[in-house]
Amino acid sequence: MSYPARIADSGVLAPGRQRFSPRQEEVIDTVETLFRREGLRGVRMGDLATAANCSRSTLYEIAPSKEDLFLLVLDRMMRRISLRGAAAINEASSNMDRIRAMLTSGALDFADLGPRYLDAVRSHPPARMLLDHWIAVCRDMLEDLIARAIAEHEIRPVNGRVVAEVMFASVLTFTDPDFTRTSRVTTADALGGMVDLLLNGLRPR
Repeated sequence: MSYPARIADSGVLAPGRQRFSPRQEEVIDTVETLFRREGLRGVRMGDLATAANCSRSTLYEIAPSKEDLFLLVLDRMMRRISLRGAAAINEASSNMDRIRAMLTSGALDFADLGPRYLDAVRSHPPARMLLDHWIAVCRDMLEDLIARAIAEHEIRPVNGRVVAEVMFASVLTFTDPDFTRTSRVTTADALGGMVDLLLNGLRPR
């Protein structure tokens, strides 16, 4: 199964798998923008309806509550980020380049969600569980890339799951809102340095 196909089958929310009309997609786009700017607690359904220039009933047709709409938006964004990461993987010419592409392209897209939104996700348990699901999906893809690199002797034999866990832990640290607020290093520079350090350390000796 290709990486994009694997991602397409990885949704956990029924609303995230249903088809929306073009108008509903426009509404969700606007709702996403507002959630990213204000978080979850900072908005009400009325605010979302006003911003999207629609009725509340239109929103309730998409999701039964503000919290469910928040989860739908998160699932949609994480699927989009994961698919872009998969596209970057498919364009790379070697396993090492595929690992680099996944750890930089996807991570930068994730960091671009912004501190306010990521804080909102991490403070809402259902959203955090959904985020953990997508992190697990991507971590499994990374472990698969590492296994391929080992099999083709691009990197030395290592425990792929351990390496994937270390890499993802680093990515989550460098994209954490607290890091972006307090670090003297940009997220892009931190990710680039981390990837160089880890991949160089994995090359055959």
